[in-house]
Amino acid sequence: MPPPVAHLPALLSGPNRAANSLLGPFDELLEDFLSKGGPLPREYGVLNRAIRHLGDAVRAGLIPAALLLEHIRALTERRLAGTMQAQALAKKYGYSGDFEMIDHIYVQKVNPDPGLRCWDLFFHAQAAPNAVRNRKRYFKNLVAEKLAGMPAGRRLDVLNVASGPARDLREVFQDNEAADIHVDCVDMEGHAISYARQLCAPWLDRIEFHQRNVLRHMPARGYDLAWSAGLFDYLGDRSFVHLLRAMLAVTRPGGEVVVGNFSDFNPSRDYMEMMGDWRLRHRSQETLTSLACQAGISPNRLRIFWEPEGVNYFLHARA
Repeated sequence: MPPPVAHLPALLSGPNRAANSLLGPFDELLEDFLSKGGPLPREYGVLNRAIRHLGDAVRAGLIPAALLLEHIRALTERRLAGTMQAQALAKKYGYSGDFEMIDHIYVQKVNPDPGLRCWDLFFHAQAAPNAVRNRKRYFKNLVAEKLAGMPAGRRLDVLNVASGPARDLREVFQDNEAADIHVDCVDMEGHAISYARQLCAPWLDRIEFHQRNVLRHMPARGYDLAWSAGLFDYLGDRSFVHLLRAMLAVTRPGGEVVVGNFSDFNPSRDYMEMMGDWRLRHRSQETLTSLACQAGISPNRLRIFWEPEGVNYFLHARA
């Protein structure tokens, strides 16, 4: 039988005794779920409330964030290795939301081990993974809309910034086999490009991959649509403005730049940060509008939409 959830008595003694008293009930709840193979859907609310209470305790300074993270890492390594939570914490390519993680969210990867399966189902039921999957659908609908509006005989040129696994692109081509589309994909991560090439192998005559840092070098073909799904979640405000301005500069007059950013409404934020050390820059509609204006975009050229969860905003800017 696996060892029960362990506290951090050495680290949480003395001045951190309050943290230990808060972690104790959480550990007992986790142990109960671990002993029976993870939470069932009817129990998700109980576990999510417990995680939010941890987040409140961290924000109130009652639990040091670093000690909580160490505690969760130790638990995950002992009891939840092979789960989506463990993958997020591992940061295989330097951050939690790498291309493998995003693709595993897209396909809803679940560990077949009966003792781990429910934990992955719990992960995928969170608002944030649902929003990521909705983001893929949003891109596909956006491309379909652009194709429908293209003049006869004109090719649709698309720029995909931080293209990641490119499963969204694969599905675009599967849905539009005969459409005249060319896509430039840019990503810093060579492993992501190799992965995406394999996934999109049948359409490499219409997709060009560029391994570049888009903050320093941007392809300049002239695009009808410049898209970035998740990169802006990781950018500071100055880099946000710089990249948005650069994407606009390579978009044809009448074209559109569309960038995703997690909203300030994210019910699963504590789960992401406390259990997966997955930290994003959440932004409000007002902040997105302000940053777009700093990039030189007038308000009458801006629109902000969101996917059904309301977790992912999409800033649209007409060139």
